[in-house]
Amino acid sequence: MAEFKTLTIGTGDDATKAEGIMVPELAGEGHASLIVVRCARGFLMCGYLSLEKAEQLGDVAVRVAGASFADVLANKITGMTPKAAELGVTPDMTGEQAAAVLNR
Repeated sequence: MAEFKTLTIGTGDDATKAEGIMVPELAGEGHASLIVVRCARGFLMCGYLSLEKAEQLGDVAVRVAGASFADVLANKITGMTPKAAELGVTPDMTGEQAAAVLNR
């Protein structure tokens, strides 16, 4: 069953919220989970989803590996669409840093 969770991005007065969506063990027991973090201007996604398709659709998307919401926010990004770069996401960012940019 899918899990929906409100995530806090950042701390203090600069903190914002994002919507986390996880489908555990998408392909069955022992398989990876599908994870998406929906921000105000785009989204973080796990490797199950296609950056190429997101780019074709004109979406602002950032790919980050991880088995949990905490992992996705803590890990370095592994790819992004050109539209994410236009908003200020850079290859050296963590998922949380990229989410903060996507929530501006």
